[in-house]
Amino acid sequence: MAKGKKQFIEIVTPADDAGRRIDRFLGETLYPEYSRSYLTGMIACGQVRVNGRRVRKNYRVAEGEKITVEKGSRNPSTPRAEKIPLDLVAEEEHFVVINKATGLVVHPGTGERSGTLVNALLHHYPEIARVGVVFRPGVVHRLDRETTGVLLAARTNLARYHLVEEFKNRKVEKEYYAVVIGNIPFHSDYIDLPLGKDPKNPEKVKVDRQRGKPASSFYEVVEHFDGFCAVKVNIHTGRTHQIRVHMSHIGFPLVGDPMYGRGRRQTYNAMVEDYAAAGKAVPSIARQALHARRLCFTHPISKERVAYEAPLPADITELVSWLRKERN
Repeated sequence: MAKGKKQFIEIVTPADDAGRRIDRFLGETLYPEYSRSYLTGMIACGQVRVNGRRVRKNYRVAEGEKITVEKGSRNPSTPRAEKIPLDLVAEEEHFVVINKATGLVVHPGTGERSGTLVNALLHHYPEIARVGVVFRPGVVHRLDRETTGVLLAARTNLARYHLVEEFKNRKVEKEYYAVVIGNIPFHSDYIDLPLGKDPKNPEKVKVDRQRGKPASSFYEVVEHFDGFCAVKVNIHTGRTHQIRVHMSHIGFPLVGDPMYGRGRRQTYNAMVEDYAAAGKAVPSIARQALHARRLCFTHPISKERVAYEAPLPADITELVSWLRKERN
């Protein structure tokens, strides 16, 4: 085929599907290569035609109509691919596991149109453009901008459907590592506190026992220091800022968290200033000391349980090493 010549998928509507909406018909016919969300965008911009003419997504197909879908065309709602490096934990045909860097937003949104993990994924794996929701293709879960660690993305719609169900039904095991301010008196405990948006600050989350959504975390102290603890946290739900809010609410906010645990944070800053005044360096951590360490889920194809881990990043490793030396 000559370079630049367009290719098309051609479908003739069977009698059994007559009267169906075109977006639903194509969504099932072209699954799992294309998601319905992706096809809806293609219909809107004329990349899908019926007997040579443009139609709307709610168009009802008739028996024997010729539907053409332009292959390789880009949905205009899909984020742009950008050459951003990725730290790969695992790469499979149906999904990819990333060790997300701090400062990396998962997908474009308000105020973030580029430089996200999705922009990077589209460069390395162009097929992800057709997977799932068109403006956040491949995404099955998220991590906060400044949280590092294991993050899973789907490369096929078949894998995405399975993985989304795993998260929805709370079958995914999510383990985090955090460094908190304060001496926790218990070795381990459950935190079952519902969370909801803070009406005073839309960027924050707070414990809301009346209107909040259920949120459950289980922490274990893995190392004690003078005035600090390193903890392992398993979350059974996946609410926004869940670990940060839960730990702060019980009096042990994360080191470096700019949003929660203000009083304790001031104590930490005062300690850093005291060490600096004495000529002693303190490792700098410019974000919350939180790392998604391990993710365990059912493989979408083999159905076996698989687990992936990401090593602690340099800033948290240096902080823990310093605490062992100076605060034991």
